[in-house]
Amino acid sequence: MKPTLVLWLGLLSPLSALPASTTLTLVNQTDYNRISVTVNPGFGLDDTETTTLTGTVQAAFNINPANGQTSELTLTNGRANGTDMTFFARALFNVASYTINVTNLSAAIETLVPPGLVTPATGSFAADQHGFEIDQGTISGNTTGLVGNNTINESFTPESPASGTGSGPGTVVLLHTGDSGLYRNYSVTVTLPVAISDTFLAGTTSVAITATGTIRAAGTVQVPKSEYHAWTLAQGIPNAPFNGDPDNDGISNGLLWALGLNANSNPRPYLPRPNPAAPGGFLFALPPGGTAAPILIQSSGNLGTWGPAGSVGPVANPVPPGTSGNVTVAPDSSPRRFIRLQVTEPS
Repeated sequence: MKPTLVLWLGLLSPLSALPASTTLTLVNQTDYNRISVTVNPGFGLDDTETTTLTGTVQAAFNINPANGQTSELTLTNGRANGTDMTFFARALFNVASYTINVTNLSAAIETLVPPGLVTPATGSFAADQHGFEIDQGTISGNTTGLVGNNTINESFTPESPASGTGSGPGTVVLLHTGDSGLYRNYSVTVTLPVAISDTFLAGTTSVAITATGTIRAAGTVQVPKSEYHAWTLAQGIPNAPFNGDPDNDGISNGLLWALGLNANSNPRPYLPRPNPAAPGGFLFALPPGGTAAPILIQSSGNLGTWGPAGSVGPVANPVPPGTSGNVTVAPDSSPRRFIRLQVTEPS
């Protein structure tokens, strides 16, 4: 008997991560956004002061809405503005001294080579993936005695910054705070230890500058509750049901999504059909862009008992996301055969 093809949509695949971005604000909390800065022109004349940072940074994530984990943290357009500082030191018997004023201090925060990577299960990341660079500010004052009699009038600029990076491990914490319609909402806290070690000239004197502290920025972010919801939002059909078939062509919204198609695409060229090169077998020609979700191919001889179709190639069964091109189901010994497809409606 001639093999029979049945298309069917069910529940099978897991959620994957979805892109999301937000603006985070540097928090006003004890022990955070307080950067300890030390200047040292030598001769034991180091002095340490603290600058308090305020500002914002753009943060991009790749969030799995099923578990609130992210595998990426990319920081861009970060700007941390610091309070003014005055450094002063005088050697015994007044053989050397200095007064250095640092004003209008500001630092850029950004991921050096995007995307920044995060360990999803713990939210930890290598902080040195992210840069912290003092690129604005004025340095003024004077030095006397052994360190030279100099008038200081220098600046931090993008061309002449005090450069640093994150230092040690950082963390990103996402806490689910509820859902709004098709979106899942999270509070976000990013903690980034930083360190700078550089020099600037005070007249003819080279002055070492070091800075350490921990940046903490917080905010909220939302992401579609599932890959399917993200697809409906992109298609302009945000309330479209997974099993809905608005054009009555027998192909549901969910199957269009799983196949990697648009809502108005014609799916017929990409559905299983008898394979003329192997009678009793079937052939898929999946879209060039690849599938959006795992698709399980099931086989039955009586429409009552189903199992995974055997001899599926050249990929595994379920067919992995991102698959394009031809996928075949080899013939078997059944006198008649039904084929169905299963994909998941994410929740």
